Amino acid sequence: MIHMMLKLSVSIGLITLAAFPSFADKPKSLANTGSNNYEQRSTAASASSSKQAQHLSYFNHDRQAIIRSYYSQNTKTKKCPPGLAKKNNGCQPPGQIKQWKKGQRLPGDLVYYDLPKALIDRLGRSPEGHKLIRVGSDLLLINMASGVIIDALEDLDGLF
Repeated sequence: MIHMMLKLSVSIGLITLAAFPSFADKPKSLANTGSNNYEQRSTAASASSSKQAQHLSYFNHDRQAIIRSYYSQNTKTKKCPPGLAKKNNGCQPPGQIKQWKKGQRLPGDLVYYDLPKALIDRLGRSPEGHKLIRVGSDLLLINMASGVIIDALEDLDGLF
């Protein structure tokens, strides 16, 4: 009788385990990457990278205000030739418009200008090994050794 009850309880236990496999923890391996796991990881990664990007941005809100204030007070509005005035691109010829991309090297043939000393004094020193330049109506922070564009403040059109 005891033997029969033991067999019955073992059978019930095995049936329960077979019927409810969801109680077991899923293994954490590379092979087990369902779409939900991927979405959770990518959402967490993008939130983390956007926080880092906000933190690492050189042209924060305060610096943008300083730059806009400086250029609105110290720049005489130029008269563009009629063909360029319609384009609202800072009087840039078509071949010079936005030939750069953040995270890429500054093209060697691109015309750029150093920022005025008075503006650099207001902004404070740029990070070690970096330089602030103006390309058309955009301001860029570049790594001087590699020429890579680290950060950008785009489209200051109305100020030039």
